[in-house]
Amino acid sequence: MITYSAPYARMRALKGKFLGQAQIESLLQSPDVQSVMSLLSQTDYWEQVQNLSTSREIEHGLKQNLILNYIKILTFLRGRPARFVTTLLEKFDLLNLKAIIRSLINQNLSTEKSAPFIFSLGKYHKIPIEKALEARNMGELLRVMENTPYFRPIEIGYQQYEAEKSSLPLEIALDLDYYSRLQSDFNSLGIVDKIIAGKLLGIDYDIINLTWMVRFKEYHKLSPEQIYQYILPNGWKIQRQVFWRIIASGDILDSIKDHHIRPYDRVLDLSEPINDNADLGAEITLLRFLYNQSSKALQGFPLHIASFLGFFIMKEMEIRDIMAIFNGKSLGLPQDQIRKYLITLH
Repeated sequence: MITYSAPYARMRALKGKFLGQAQIESLLQSPDVQSVMSLLSQTDYWEQVQNLSTSREIEHGLKQNLILNYIKILTFLRGRPARFVTTLLEKFDLLNLKAIIRSLINQNLSTEKSAPFIFSLGKYHKIPIEKALEARNMGELLRVMENTPYFRPIEIGYQQYEAEKSSLPLEIALDLDYYSRLQSDFNSLGIVDKIIAGKLLGIDYDIINLTWMVRFKEYHKLSPEQIYQYILPNGWKIQRQVFWRIIASGDILDSIKDHHIRPYDRVLDLSEPINDNADLGAEITLLRFLYNQSSKALQGFPLHIASFLGFFIMKEMEIRDIMAIFNGKSLGLPQDQIRKYLITLH
């Protein structure tokens, strides 16, 4: 029988370091980025951001703090739950790999410039980071990746890249492989864990599916048949069997409401465009729904893996809000405009 008492106690202690609405509001009320950084100096994030200045550097530092939280909790996890959380953490290695691939594909970049923004996962790396950064071309990178889970999707995706001269198929191949392995590790969990966490993970998949559908249809002009191949199969409500009903409409998000796909039809009724961008407004609204569901998962009993999944999602949304405030202050945006972008405070 899996016991979560020790990792749960560790997670609750880490949750006590969340900023909370009052501190997020204080950041929002700050007059400038210097004041934002001053307030961050009083938080758990300071060690990772204290010597940083640019937006990209600070975002990297904040996410490195999230990674540290993963590692602290993993210290107390064992067995299949540990494997599932390790695969959740692996998404940062996926980001590392994508950054390296972009550097190799784009001749205006170099892996040396990517190095400062590589996430450190300690013993949890699934790829040989140092060797990957030394690769001078995709052929060398493939050889480095030969004994990793990423070799096959890179090989397939790169063949498509060479045929189409677009990095999209390569990155999607990596994404689909990652989520397939994440789902496999989730399926290995106990029945109680799967029942409770399945909804939360499914909502996350739903938002990814909707985001991809909008992006691929409106911006990449892909056909419905092409988009269908990229749909994650284990969503909560947005699954392949409802895909054709949604995609047939001129507007994907309106189609959710027209077909009464609950609860997203009601969730999207609350959505308002941000800077005349309805898609962005819908994304923020959906992320708020995910955040609220994650908060509920932390309050559940008995102890289950959904509590940890909810914790990581909430932490990630907090970091997103900090960056929205930092970037908004950098651009001189008014508080009411920045607030529209916030997930944890609105």
